[in-house]
Amino acid sequence: MQLTLFQSSQGDCLLLSNAAATARILVDGGMPGAYRDHVAPTLAKLRKANQKIDLVYISHIDQDHIGGILEMLDDEVTWRVHEYQTNNGNPRHKTPHVPRPPEIRTIWHNSFHEQLTNNAAPIEEALAAAAPVLSGADLQQMRQAGSRQAELVTSIKQAIQVSRRIGPKQLGIPLNPQADGKLLMVREGQKPITIGGMKITIVGPTSQHLKQLREKWQTWLRRNQQVLETIRETARKDEEHLGTSDLDRFFRSLKLQAEAFGNPSSVTPENLASLMLLVEQGDRSILLTGDARWDQLIDGLQATGRLRDEQPFTVDVLKVPHHGSEHNIVDTTLLDRVIATDYVFCANGQDENPDLDVVALMVTRRLTAPGRFTFWFNSSKAVVKNEKAAKHMAEVEKLVRQRAKGSKGRFRFKFLTRGSSLTVA
Repeated sequence: MQLTLFQSSQGDCLLLSNAAATARILVDGGMPGAYRDHVAPTLAKLRKANQKIDLVYISHIDQDHIGGILEMLDDEVTWRVHEYQTNNGNPRHKTPHVPRPPEIRTIWHNSFHEQLTNNAAPIEEALAAAAPVLSGADLQQMRQAGSRQAELVTSIKQAIQVSRRIGPKQLGIPLNPQADGKLLMVREGQKPITIGGMKITIVGPTSQHLKQLREKWQTWLRRNQQVLETIRETARKDEEHLGTSDLDRFFRSLKLQAEAFGNPSSVTPENLASLMLLVEQGDRSILLTGDARWDQLIDGLQATGRLRDEQPFTVDVLKVPHHGSEHNIVDTTLLDRVIATDYVFCANGQDENPDLDVVALMVTRRLTAPGRFTFWFNSSKAVVKNEKAAKHMAEVEKLVRQRAKGSKGRFRFKFLTRGSSLTVA
């Protein structure tokens, strides 16, 4: 198998091919701008070579994973409209300026509504109402929480658009056909799914992960709906007095409304449950994790019988969960349970990911196990345009070089320093 990492801004986008290069899986799509600049041209070459994408796998609906997928689907709609026009009496219809993606045979995508069922709509409304209030607050933590909620509102909208795009009335791409269009998850007795000789085992989410996720969102909704109703009432009273001379009073009121949420951590939404896959062909294996927590990964490997007792699970390639964020390392012992030869980091320094402490800890723990290993990064200081993010990537590069120098040749690394992609050997 061959795994290609694309520049994808702060998100994930990878292309996995089988050993014969006759079947392909697109893993997430990164941010929309990164998709246009770095992914679309490569996919267009597949189209010209009459090669297809057998599976588009969306790990979860955060914008930095799903945004590029929506961009790709929009491009295909544009081309189909052009085809319709030119085939039905309008030969002068302007050729689209966007590259055309390859034919997509199927999509795996667990939608927001399927995961949260009846509470999905009220949660969307609460997120949308809270985001502008929090973003206008003076408190930095509140502002960050508001920004995160606004991003999730955008992601939910994009996920809904994806569902409509691939539906029978538009592109007609089969959605989760192996689960009859329902959630893809770990189920008892579930057999691996084979695509082009690649055997795919779903290792997450489990039913317990989804149950916990729904319970946490329900708690979030109950807590924040009460606060939101208070804020709405305050806003109605403020509107009666709002005039040009009352702007300062209005912004002070916004700050008070934001503070009504209390602890900033209480208004930060739970991350959605990532769809995790173990892909195997011959003696090669790749673990795709989305933004899942490490403990969820362990749960999934245990539920599918891949992790037993205290023995570690070995895999050739591990896509490091959640961009190497500090929030996803739950316990150092978890790093000893999954041992890889190649570790893939998808992050460009945004939000200080990959986290320096996480990278250092992963090197330290991996050195306690036998064999050589490599860290692969789909970005670097050289390709990041944002000054703050580039500075963080420079610190990551410095740390990695220092640790590699002291590893006696066991730890190697590769950063994407030019071009759009990097291929894991």
